[in-house]
Amino acid sequence: MMEHIFSNILMFVLGLLGLSFLVTIHELGHFMVAKWNNVKVNTFSIGFGKKLLRYRRGETEYCISAIPFGGYVAMAGENPDNIKDGELPGERDFVGKSVGARAAIAFAGPFINIAFAFVLLMILYMVGVQEPATNELIVGFVGKDSPAAAAGIVPGDTVVEINGKATQGWDDFREQIGVSLGASVPLTIHRGGEPVTVNVVPEELVIPAQDSTGSEIKMGIGDIGIYPRNRVMVRLPPVAGSAAEKAGILLNDTIFEINGEHISRYEDVVRIIDGSKGEPVKITVIRDGDTLTKTLSAVYNEEYKRYMVGIQMGYVLFRETKVVRRGPVEAFTKTCATSWKMTTSIFRYFKRMFQGQVKVDAFSGPVSIVAVMGNVWMSGFQDFLMLLALISINLGVMNLLPLAITDGGLLMFLGIEKLRGKPLSTKTQSVIQNVAAAFFISFFVFITILDFSKLSLFLK
Repeated sequence: MMEHIFSNILMFVLGLLGLSFLVTIHELGHFMVAKWNNVKVNTFSIGFGKKLLRYRRGETEYCISAIPFGGYVAMAGENPDNIKDGELPGERDFVGKSVGARAAIAFAGPFINIAFAFVLLMILYMVGVQEPATNELIVGFVGKDSPAAAAGIVPGDTVVEINGKATQGWDDFREQIGVSLGASVPLTIHRGGEPVTVNVVPEELVIPAQDSTGSEIKMGIGDIGIYPRNRVMVRLPPVAGSAAEKAGILLNDTIFEINGEHISRYEDVVRIIDGSKGEPVKITVIRDGDTLTKTLSAVYNEEYKRYMVGIQMGYVLFRETKVVRRGPVEAFTKTCATSWKMTTSIFRYFKRMFQGQVKVDAFSGPVSIVAVMGNVWMSGFQDFLMLLALISINLGVMNLLPLAITDGGLLMFLGIEKLRGKPLSTKTQSVIQNVAAAFFISFFVFITILDFSKLSLFLK
C-alpha cells in the first residue's frame, strides 16, 4: 500500500517538475525580451495565487506560487487600468513601449517553447530514438465484439494502409482511428500474402475504472479494438504477503495464460482475476524461456472494490522497434516534419470535434497532463523527453491563438492598434478580456472535472 502511495506521489512530483520547467522557460522568454527592451519587471512567478517562496534581486521579485499550473511576468505599466486619465506612461512601462517592442515581448514566451521543442527533437534524433522496425502493423489481439472483429480482422493480419495511405506505425494509426469516431475507415490488410480491404467504424474508447467507483471512463476518441503483439509482464515485485508473492510470481515474469485464456492486455488480467471471486485460478507465466503454471486465489481489496493478487503490470512489445540515429541534416529534416505534425495536431482534433468524430472527453487539462508526464517519466526518460517536446510545442501554439487572454490575444490587440494608429479603448479591452476570462475559467473547471474522472488511469 505504501509503495503505491509513494509511487503516485512521485508520479505527480515528476509531472509537476516537467510542467513547471515548460512554464519557466515560457515566462523566461517574456522576461528576457522585456529586460532587453528596458521594461521594468516587478515579479517573475512560477504558478499563480499565494506566493510560497520569494527571492528579490534588484527590482524583480522571483517567486513560486501555490497553484502550479502556469505562471506570469508582472511588468510595470502592463495594465492600462492602473494609468490615470491624462497621465503619460513611464519610460520603463510596458504600455509606453512601441507596438513592435510589446509584440516581441508577447511573442517571446510561445516562441521559446516552440524553439526548445525543436532543439530537443534535433538532439533526440541525432542521439537515437526507438522507431518502428516496419510500418506494417501486425495485429496481436482483436477485442471481442469490437469494430475490428465485426469487420473480420483476426490476429496475425497485417495492416498496410489506412484511408488509402501506407501505415506509419502504431502511434500514427491510433491517432487516425482516434479522430474518426463514428466514421467509416477503409483498411487494407494482408492475410496469407493477399491484400484484403475492409471498412471499420471506430466506437468510443471506454476503459473500465481501476478505482473504487466501478464506473467506466469514456475517452472521447475512436477505437476499433486491435492491438499490437505484446507481452503482459510483471513490472514491479509483487506486494509483500500477496497471493502472487506466495505463489512465487516474480518481477519480469510474462503472464501468458490465465485459466487457459491467452493474455494480450492487462485489462484481461484484471477482468479474469476479479471475475474469479476468490476461487483458485491457474496463471501460466514465462520466465527465462521456461513455462511455469502457478495456482493462486485472489483476495478482495476494499480500497479498489475488486479481487486482486498483488501485481503491477506493464507491456513489453515484441521486437518491432529499432534505434535510429541520424546525422544533423537528416535530423533537421525529421525534426521539421515532427514539429509540423505536433503543431497542427490540436487543429486536427478541433476540426474532427466539430465534425463529431472526437468528443470533448478527449481533451486533457493540467491534472491529466501532470499525471501523464510523471507516468511517462517513470517508464522511460527518452519517451518523457519526446512528450515534453510535444507539450512544449502545444503550449506555444495554444498561447499564440488570438483568444484575448493569451499571448496571441495580446498580439491581436497590438495588431489592431498598429492598423488603427491607436489602441482600443481600455473599456473595450476590459470587456473582451473579462468575457474571455469567464469562458476560460468555466472551460478550465470543466476540463479539470474531466481530468479527475480519468485520474484512476494513472494511479497505481
